[in-house]
Amino acid sequence: MKPGWRRAGGAMCGCGGFAVGACAPALWTWGSIMQSSSRTWPLGRPRTATRSTFAAVAVTSWRLTTSTWLCGALAISCPRRLPIAPSHRSRPAAWPIFFCGFSSGAVRSFSLEATRVLVEHRCHQGAVTGLVASPDGSLLFSACSQGTLAQYHCAATCCRVLRVAANVVCRDAPPSPNALAVSGDNRLLAFTGPFKHMVTIMDAASLDDLLRVDISALDPASSGLDSAVAVCFSPAPRNHLLVSLSSNKVVVLDATSGRLVRQFCDVHPVACSALALSGDARLLLTAADRAIKVWDYLTQSDPSCQVYIGHSEPVQAVAFTPDQQHLLSVGDAIFLWDILASPERSPPESVPGSPGPPATCEAASGRTAVEGPNASQQEDALAGTNGLPRRQVPVPSQAAPPQLSICAGPLDGGDGTSSVSDEGPSEESHSPEGLCQAPGPPVLVQKEAGGAGDGAAGGPWDPSVLPHPHGQPSKQGAWSLRRARTQPAARPDAYKHFTARYKASLMAKNVSSPPAGAEWLHLKAVVGYNGNGRANVIWRPDTGFFAYTCGCLVVVEDLHSGSQQHWLGHSEEISTLALSHDAQVLASASGSSGAASGCQIRIWDVPGGSCQQLLSHHCTAVQALAFSLDDRLLVTLGDYGDRTLALWSMATYELVSSAHLPEPVHDMAFNPWGAGELACVGQGALTLWLLQQRGADISLQVHREPIPETVGAGELTSLCYGAEPLLYCGSNAGQVCVWDTSASRCFLAWEADDGEIGVLLCSGSRLVSGSNTRRLRLWAVGAVAELRRKGSGARSSSVFMERELTLDGAVVSAVFHDSMDMGVVGTTAGTLWYVSWAEGTSTRLISGHRSKVNEVVFSPSESHCATCGDDGSVRVWSLSSMELVIQFQVLNQSCLCLAWSPPSCGRPEQQHMAAGYSDGTLRVFNVSRISMELKMHPHLAALTAITFSADGQTIISGDKDGLVAVSQPRTGLTFRTLSDHRGAPISTIRSTSKENGAFGVEGTDLWLAASGDQRVSVWASDWLRDCCELVDWLSFPAPILTEASDCSPPSLAAFCPWDRTLLVCAGLGPHPEVVFYSLCLKQVVKKIPLPFFAVSLSLSPRAHFMAIGFAERVLRLVDCVSGAAQEFAGHDDGVQLCRFAPSASLLFTAAHNEILVWEVTDC
Repeated sequence: MKPGWRRAGGAMCGCGGFAVGACAPALWTWGSIMQSSSRTWPLGRPRTATRSTFAAVAVTSWRLTTSTWLCGALAISCPRRLPIAPSHRSRPAAWPIFFCGFSSGAVRSFSLEATRVLVEHRCHQGAVTGLVASPDGSLLFSACSQGTLAQYHCAATCCRVLRVAANVVCRDAPPSPNALAVSGDNRLLAFTGPFKHMVTIMDAASLDDLLRVDISALDPASSGLDSAVAVCFSPAPRNHLLVSLSSNKVVVLDATSGRLVRQFCDVHPVACSALALSGDARLLLTAADRAIKVWDYLTQSDPSCQVYIGHSEPVQAVAFTPDQQHLLSVGDAIFLWDILASPERSPPESVPGSPGPPATCEAASGRTAVEGPNASQQEDALAGTNGLPRRQVPVPSQAAPPQLSICAGPLDGGDGTSSVSDEGPSEESHSPEGLCQAPGPPVLVQKEAGGAGDGAAGGPWDPSVLPHPHGQPSKQGAWSLRRARTQPAARPDAYKHFTARYKASLMAKNVSSPPAGAEWLHLKAVVGYNGNGRANVIWRPDTGFFAYTCGCLVVVEDLHSGSQQHWLGHSEEISTLALSHDAQVLASASGSSGAASGCQIRIWDVPGGSCQQLLSHHCTAVQALAFSLDDRLLVTLGDYGDRTLALWSMATYELVSSAHLPEPVHDMAFNPWGAGELACVGQGALTLWLLQQRGADISLQVHREPIPETVGAGELTSLCYGAEPLLYCGSNAGQVCVWDTSASRCFLAWEADDGEIGVLLCSGSRLVSGSNTRRLRLWAVGAVAELRRKGSGARSSSVFMERELTLDGAVVSAVFHDSMDMGVVGTTAGTLWYVSWAEGTSTRLISGHRSKVNEVVFSPSESHCATCGDDGSVRVWSLSSMELVIQFQVLNQSCLCLAWSPPSCGRPEQQHMAAGYSDGTLRVFNVSRISMELKMHPHLAALTAITFSADGQTIISGDKDGLVAVSQPRTGLTFRTLSDHRGAPISTIRSTSKENGAFGVEGTDLWLAASGDQRVSVWASDWLRDCCELVDWLSFPAPILTEASDCSPPSLAAFCPWDRTLLVCAGLGPHPEVVFYSLCLKQVVKKIPLPFFAVSLSLSPRAHFMAIGFAERVLRLVDCVSGAAQEFAGHDDGVQLCRFAPSASLLFTAAHNEILVWEVTDC
């Protein structure tokens, strides 16, 4: 609408019900422009600049002050989008004009004064999915489902087309009020395109590309590809672009550089479909499904929000009124919410000078915002959520909802904390992502939680709160068990806590191990380090013992020869390690594999490499392990979901004592110069446990010291003992606090980092700190012992930093020599570094992919192999040493497929690799020159499969839309495309040579393509003659999936190496089996049943062996002649990849980012 209709103050509205109308406010009468009887949801909600009217598609107009219906309109086809064009100086104020986009592709402008169509434009071939006007009213933009973007000049009465750009907007995107966005200064236009994981920013006047941001690359640790759902600019002059993602996040980007400014995680249980910022950029409004949330946008860390319910159907659009006093939401009905809170109030810890917390809203249409602990009892507010109409209109609450703030402290008059959740309350089940969702709509929940001061705080050693020996709590210690079970298991504000990577699969229950000494496979090497673990590196410089974890394996490596030992036994990801002081016993802990089983603690004999005992007590995960000074006891600490401290006898492996903790504990350590003293750090306090032994019984006495207010650290996250009696503690605010344990007081603190300190090590006069800012720092602390005598008057000026190194990720593990001159450090990037302070250098010891590995290929000479992954890297490894030789890195993209040129391609120095990426590009790398020689763009969608022709002169690639492209790497031209598989992603492309005339067709190459719709096509080609003929076409019925399976298995196909007239297929057909299909006989000649559907397949080039990987974390090696099979464990996730080397002596398998190299012992 053109808001020049200021004097009249009229308004219009549009609905999917094919109606458009307007009202003259002076008469409050309805004038019909368009009308239809179809009933669908409103799809748009622009407002006039009078601030008293608004419009929603299709098309009716309302008076905001009285909620009176003004007018309607009839459309030939369904209206999809409706913006109101602001007034312009060249437009008379008496011309109320608005625009509609329709499913037929038409864009029409209407006059409310004449109640008629002014002009119609048909620039689009598909349905209009986005329509937006510039704030000054001079330009209008529209987008359609075919990817076309149109620009209009609407300053004059007659709107005309200026430019039309094809294939720039994401195709087949659903209609959305946030599909297009124009910045407040009228300079920038933003939208999702040309792919769903790409956001493009254009010059609004010239439509020149200014910036493209790959959304899928913002979170390198993510296992999937994010896509953009909605876009919105912040008010000028912030120059921010807000993007809603499919992963339920809202990210804030710098509109000039594309840099990630901040992000809101877990905004809604589903992707946010509509969002808006208030004019003062104080409040963020989001909507998903039937819930509406208002966020405190100015709060940088942990912003609070309020949740509003009332809609019975999904919310289509939300907006603030220009005066910032109301909220509009459009769905099954149009809700107008009043903002009741005073905008002048400012909560503690908010931005100085900024307005207060998110405003509390009340629905003027009769729906209410639900608040308080009894929200579930408000029947009227929750009525209608089952799809049935409400019996009566709920009465709005007269009491103002409680104010929300970012403060974590208790409410007045109690020790509880106020939390906001859009998911229903739960008493037992809690996850790091939030509370489990309860039936019904999202509600605002206020929970009461125990205070942090429970227990013996600040007192002497108090045996009255001790748990009973052998794990039986006494009456005095009952607080620990009872409080731990009622406390919510929310993840603390500390990266120190281990969180297992999400896995979609579970370990198969019945895995039959092959007989000892008769195994066909032997695990030779593991590539990678688990940067997700905590304190999972062991190094003893005096003995040379070096161990670390990768997935569910303990890897013991000889640093001189590079040979590895692998200790198998855990079925889940290992969280932490600990070595006894005599270096004879190693303890490892892994998470639980489900609600029915607890986590495992394994005790290993170091000289023999065998598991001596399996312990189980904790229910979720083990945060830390520690041996007593005499190695007679092992202490295990549960994570924030378990909150249990357990004490084990290393002589009998029995549980001696256990205590349930009132709050999460982040780290622990035994006192090296005090008998039986254990220190623990957590939320706001230092806790000291004293172990007292009376005969066979061991009791625990606890003493708790709160952090002094002068220190200001909220949580202590790490600790280490120094010279007697000093204890160093790191905080999540970057401070290092020094305690005098003899006097139980903190006497010194200094700012050691900008982020959380997760690792502290001390020896002599030197201290090492590692943080989540990727910094590793060496401190000179020799003067601290003297500062202890000054008490509270000690100053940190005598403590200074000697060295600093910046690594590739947050520091999670570190171990140093007693001199602190050298050590080994592990980071979240999956890298182990050898650090030398004397030389000021860091050398990479162990490295792997940061995220999922997608392909493994081999050089023709088998001297090297190459891998690619979702982290965008292509890595070349030496097969003899498994050391990283070359790495090609493409930022902000995922490398999904890889191929190495065949030996017939040319001389060894001409060897190339072709890699396919998520943006549809294909890159050719020269391995010997370590350079990229060619970049092509043969696809509009992500490449999923790629291969070279037999002569290496042609590249065949397939994408997720089912298109197959044939390109020449020499010229960079794509000279043929095949669309026979369109509509289903290409999962496999394989090529081999054939004799000319074989199978009754011409051609020297034989290649196949398999797609996700259970179809396989086989082709014969001679690309030099531009000849390509179909040899065979196979279609299989869909797999019969079990209830546990959530997705179909991939379609796998390959040419049989020992008989090229056979096709070997898996994942095709209703049952889990491998099918051998004869191209000559045109029929299935053999079937091998499988226990599960295969997710990866590889055939040995020499022996008749077939390797099959399952999502159930099992690798099966099958003898295709005899039918015998052996199964192998060792993966902590589904085996998504398995590849035989050309010589068939090695087999590579991958589970997420870990790569296992197997030696084939019986060929």
